[in-house]
Amino acid sequence: MAASLAAGEARAEADEAAHTVSELVLVGAKDTAAGAKAATPIKEIPQTVTVVGRERIEEQNLFTLEDLMAQAPGITTTGISPESPSFLSRGFSIDAYLIDGVAGIGYPGSTPDLAIYERVEVLRGAASLYSGTASPAGSINLVRKRPTAEFQASGAALVGSWSNYRIEGDVSGPLAQEGRLRGRLVASYQDQDMFYDVAHKSRAILYGALAYDLTPRTTLTLGAHYQDFQPANQTGLPGYTTGGLLKVRRSTFLGADWNRFQTKDTVAFVELAHDLGDDWRLRATVQTGQQDRMDKYAYVGNGAVTPTNGWTNQIAYWGENFTRRNSFDVNVGGPVNLLGRSHDLLIGADYQTYTNKYVEWRHSSFARIDVFNPVTNVPEPDYKPNGGGQQDVEQYGVYANARLRPFDGTAVVLGGRFSWYENSSRSGGTRATPTNPPQPWTFGAWSTYEVEHEFTPYVGIVQDVSENWSIYASYADSFTPQSSRTVDGEFLDPIVGRQYEAGVKGEVLGNRLLLSAAIYRINQVNRAQADPDHEGFFIATGEVVSKGLELEATGRISDNWSLSAGYAYNKNEYEKDAANGGKPFTLVSPEHSGKLYTNYRFTDGMLKGFDVGAAVSVYGEMIGGTPPISVRQPAYAVANVNLGYRVNDQMTLRLSVNNLFDTTYYARISGVGRGNYYGEPRSVMLSLRAAY
Repeated sequence: MAASLAAGEARAEADEAAHTVSELVLVGAKDTAAGAKAATPIKEIPQTVTVVGRERIEEQNLFTLEDLMAQAPGITTTGISPESPSFLSRGFSIDAYLIDGVAGIGYPGSTPDLAIYERVEVLRGAASLYSGTASPAGSINLVRKRPTAEFQASGAALVGSWSNYRIEGDVSGPLAQEGRLRGRLVASYQDQDMFYDVAHKSRAILYGALAYDLTPRTTLTLGAHYQDFQPANQTGLPGYTTGGLLKVRRSTFLGADWNRFQTKDTVAFVELAHDLGDDWRLRATVQTGQQDRMDKYAYVGNGAVTPTNGWTNQIAYWGENFTRRNSFDVNVGGPVNLLGRSHDLLIGADYQTYTNKYVEWRHSSFARIDVFNPVTNVPEPDYKPNGGGQQDVEQYGVYANARLRPFDGTAVVLGGRFSWYENSSRSGGTRATPTNPPQPWTFGAWSTYEVEHEFTPYVGIVQDVSENWSIYASYADSFTPQSSRTVDGEFLDPIVGRQYEAGVKGEVLGNRLLLSAAIYRINQVNRAQADPDHEGFFIATGEVVSKGLELEATGRISDNWSLSAGYAYNKNEYEKDAANGGKPFTLVSPEHSGKLYTNYRFTDGMLKGFDVGAAVSVYGEMIGGTPPISVRQPAYAVANVNLGYRVNDQMTLRLSVNNLFDTTYYARISGVGRGNYYGEPRSVMLSLRAAY
């Protein structure tokens, strides 16, 4: 009875978490202030939001952010590098990443391992209000695990196809002073071969956090994580010179057996949260991180082949890369009584810096390789300096957001942000060889462009039409600086994305299942175009349009039956472009896509203790490259299943099968040169999880 009640309470908390986020997808549960700016039910947010929590992460064995985003509705994964993916939403690439609601600049180091995160929150559409510079694609917020008031511990051991081994451990609870000091420690290690020849990768991550109640109303939290990631490195397969994807073994690897890639990430944060009284809260956060990366590999460089001649050139590359990121955010928010009604107000400021230094060496055409019969044991060549560079980015801004309630059942959201942005870069970084790092890096002169007091507005309205249903409409801007110059020597104005969205949201089946439908249109203007009267210069007259429909259902059909389903339609095209008017601007983004995951738990009868889950992802046709010389992946579907058994109150055994029908398809496509990747063949994983 007690175990059943606890399980029911856990499901109720998970339901609440799945239906609640902050104003910019910052909080996944009403009962936590960790990472909060302003906790708001998803139904009251005038944009499309998806939240994926730990329960689903563990059921589906979603180890990385890429694994998770492959299950998120309306998202397509692209990118030439297998370990640095780009996620497309509404025809644009997502470049707004937040950790605990604090924005940074650029992708957060190597592909995040989800062992240290409680949930991932995805906002689709313009997200500049709290992110600053960003495309109109949306934002991804990674919410860290935090120290808990009660002791808890969990662990997992997993083994799967291609010698895939993974272990996880997580312990949390009070440490001293009657729970005023709390701690959490998370560790994970994974080692695996890949389904393609030769390649191997490993990842180790360690995360720790401490929370201390300075006073009953003030909490100081600090933490850090270290990750050592050594992925398999290749740049995918080429296509045919006449267009089309290779029809070769999925195990084909076009690198060398000395390909290596190592990334070491260190990230630390400090957060101060203070209850000001009367439901007002102050929160200040500082985050800092650095990444050291070294990679060397052989790859085919834009090496399209013919059906009868698979020979192409190989290039050898060695690169060293150092990145440093810093972020600061402070905000204060709470209710305001005005004209006899309660409203919510949030005011804040943020600051980010980003520094990247790199130096590289190459040896072009050092070998020949037959893509139909590749040989990987080629000798490593001598390298020649290929330059390098440094980029420094600084961004800061102030933002405000008000949720006004002029009438019962009506919420008006008014927000705005002023941003300042500066990007400086210089070339150079040359060293004689990669084997003598003590030599200093040398650089050329700086080139700088900047944006001052760029304003991005946000306006929305949510109207309840019944106790469980609401309709909404919103308008939001985004902006992206650009470095092209006019004939007068001035930098072009930033690219501006203008998003219009309208939709309906409702809770059914006793508020267990959240349904949503949205239509949107994005006009992205000020895109650089070649100046027809002045060769080598540009004018900001380009425009693209993206429009579409999104449907989503998430939650539970019953206490034992969970569901997450989504459908996305997107049509994008060049609206104003001298060369491409009327053509799609993101061919690799399918017009139609759908994602489904469902899980049913048996609580009585012969199958008591078992649960069964199934996932299906469906993608429409995708095109890579520039037609007519392009590659095409026809529409396809991939199905995954898992079967779990609850051994006792603490332990769960689970068997997972991905790509159940062993569908052959390209999961990522780029063009005829390279960057085309087969999807993983059928694979099996067995996991044992214990929680106390």
